[in-house]
Amino acid sequence: MTLPSRLAGFSSKAYQSVEDAKRWAQTVSDRLAEGRGAGHYVCVPHPILPLMAEWLEGTGMDVGVQDLSRFGPGPHTGDVTAEILAELGCRYVMLGHPERRRDYGETWQIVAEKSARAAQNGIVPIIIAGEPHRDDDVRAVCAEQLDHVLSAIDPDADLVIAYEPAWAIGVADAAPAAHIIDSVAAIRDLLGSRSGDTRIVYGGSAKSGTFTDIVAAGAARPAGIPDGVFLGRAGLDPHAFLASVDEVASD
Repeated sequence: MTLPSRLAGFSSKAYQSVEDAKRWAQTVSDRLAEGRGAGHYVCVPHPILPLMAEWLEGTGMDVGVQDLSRFGPGPHTGDVTAEILAELGCRYVMLGHPERRRDYGETWQIVAEKSARAAQNGIVPIIIAGEPHRDDDVRAVCAEQLDHVLSAIDPDADLVIAYEPAWAIGVADAAPAAHIIDSVAAIRDLLGSRSGDTRIVYGGSAKSGTFTDIVAAGAARPAGIPDGVFLGRAGLDPHAFLASVDEVASD
């Protein structure tokens, strides 16, 4: 399944109530009616997935989740399998986020197993990769992280890499544009041999204006310009998300 060339995404994390999510979706669907949201996505907690798909119907937006089980159907109490999510129309799943690895001790081997389960069921993994500390070697860190995932999934499977340096998550501003350009270029080089559709987006305190800043700084180095942005907290404001959709679409 071919991925869009440009993507704007939003993860609601655990901020929104059901009513919050419904209001967000209404604002977005009012603006992106008649398929104008095609190529963009939102990742929500599992129970909201079918509701969000209903609320965004007609916009063209895809709906995903923020995690799934590394196991298939069976005696795994409390797990939500890729098979169930695929039946519900899940298009994307976030995996490897530093918050999940911090709060639940998820290793990159577990991330790889979850990625394989997703890809086998037609769900596109969004792998959150990036260095923990600002002075880390981005290429070396991301190579180690992505090696687990790339060895676990079919090279023909679609894949999204969200470059999110952990030191830039949950802070006031995104990483500097020059740093993002260098890092995205390094990741693109690491992924160069994949046959499946692969996109790179930038997260890590991304907000409206972030993509514009990156594009302006990367004019002379197009390999370092990501294929879009992935908003977290900033995207709770639907107008900020819509501004990022406009930025990505106008590039």
